[in-house]
Amino acid sequence: MGKIVVNADVIWAKHILGDGDLIQALNGLPGGEPVALIIDGVEGQWCKMEDGKDGRPTKGLRPVGRTKAFWKALYQNRLGEAVPIDLAPRVSARQPSLFAALAKSEPEREAALQALLGLAGQGWRSEGRSVSRDEMHER
Repeated sequence: MGKIVVNADVIWAKHILGDGDLIQALNGLPGGEPVALIIDGVEGQWCKMEDGKDGRPTKGLRPVGRTKAFWKALYQNRLGEAVPIDLAPRVSARQPSLFAALAKSEPEREAALQALLGLAGQGWRSEGRSVSRDEMHER
């Protein structure tokens, strides 16, 4: 666990103190990657900032969703203070995913895929005279 100095509306890696592994993990994330952090005892969602236009990585994280209000309040009330920061524990791999719950077996998944692919070519067809683009616009 490290400390983050609250002095910007985003988190910059250079403001994290005392946890080199956390800094390395956050800097190693690709741009746009979400991450859950526990800051001052509050878990929130953050998103790694996109790389710069010149391709250089941006070493910052933006708050996402409800975390924006939390970070804004922290920024307004505790500017310049160092508060605890750590990665949130990951969800256990034993929990089934949504997709596993929706598709119970391989035959069911295969049947659903074939039904979806079987819809190709069954779209709406016009009966009668076809109209060119120019004729359509004249009307």
